This record gives sequence, C-alpha cells and structure tokens, in this order.
Amino acid sequence: MDALIFDFDGVVVDSEPIHLAGFQRVLESIGLNLTEEDYYARYLGYDDHDCLLVAARDAGRALDEAQIAELTRAKTACVQQAFAESIRPLPGAAELIRAAAAEAVPLAVCSGALREEIELASRTIAVWACFQAVVAARDVRRGKPDPEGYAKARERLAAATGRELRPGRCVAVEDSPAGIEAAAAAGMKTLAVTNSYAREHLAADRVVASLATVTLADVRRLAGP
Repeated sequence: MDALIFDFDGVVVDSEPIHLAGFQRVLESIGLNLTEEDYYARYLGYDDHDCLLVAARDAGRALDEAQIAELTRAKTACVQQAFAESIRPLPGAAELIRAAAAEAVPLAVCSGALREEIELASRTIAVWACFQAVVAARDVRRGKPDPEGYAKARERLAAATGRELRPGRCVAVEDSPAGIEAAAAAGMKTLAVTNSYAREHLAADRVVASLATVTLADVRRLAGP
C-alpha cells in the first residue's frame, strides 16, 4: 500500500450530527428549514459552501457569496464549540490511523470540512500528528464527487514523503457515495464504512459496518500485491 487517505466527517469522528445542527441553526436564521432526512439524503458530502448554496436554492432562495461566507462563519463557530466539548472518534478509526502511522504508511485527510475543524477534532482525539497532508474545503475548486481533492492529497503526500505514490496502490476510506466516486475517479481503491449510508448505497471495493473490524493488514490486502 502506497498511502491511506481518510475522509473525515462520518469516518474518523462522529461529526455529521454536529454539522447538521450547525447548518440547521444558520439556515433557520434566514428563515429556511433543513430536515435531518434531507441532509443525509441530499447534502451529505458537500462542503459548507455548496451545502448552504444548494440547500437554499432547493428551498427557493438564492444566496450570494457574501451571504454564504457569513453563514459559513456562523456555522463554523457552532461546530468548533461542539467539537471542543463533545467530539469522539468513531469505532476503530483512531486505532487504524495510529497503526498505519506506526508502520510509516503515508497518511492524509481529504475532506469537505474546513481545515480548522479537521485540526481541532484531530487534536482532540490525538491523531493530528499522524497525518502528513490535509486537503480541506478551501484547498479545492471542486468538491466531491470531483476527484480533485483525492488527486491533490496524493500529490501532497508524495511531496511530503519523497515517495512515488501510485493511485492504484492508495486506499481511500469513505462513508458517502460522493466520496467513493471521487476516490475511484482518482484511481484509488475504496473502503467504505456504513456510518452514514446503508451498504446498498456504497459502491466501494469493500464495505464494512465499522472500522473496528478492519486491521491494517486488511487494508494492505485491499491495495493489492
């Protein structure tokens, strides 16, 4: 295995309910309602900007960039406070990250979350030092399902490690259809966990109910010989 790249929300930490609450709060401030059902069915996997843009558009409201920026700042403040107070790793995630780091496997995050949120949550669960590269919302022009983020994560890891990292020998750990599509389009193998979507919606190379059942040896086998 050349590299292991993690999505973050819904894979490493149980943060999707926190993000949902943040989106609901800021959208309510402009008179819009976002249900839990709609969030998980339609908007999970979007970065903050696109979630606000598309959710508002679907409700018949057009937001300009200044409005989106202000709502994003308010939502970020809500999320960061909740992260500091209550964030916890999902089962098996921190253990798999630390096992890979101990074996010197190049590790990165590719997420639609903001970098400051990723760093705060990663530090809280004591895995931040394991990652050699992070690609967050503001690092890409096009979010998932576009492969830009995963391609950039591999490039940054290659630069950080001085190694040639072949896409087909990289494994992406995801929880959403958009994320799996992005990683596959970047030429990577995909491991999906059913934390956010049912198994039938996750067209990955391997799908598991929990990362607690996955060892580093399992991931190496997924990457191939």
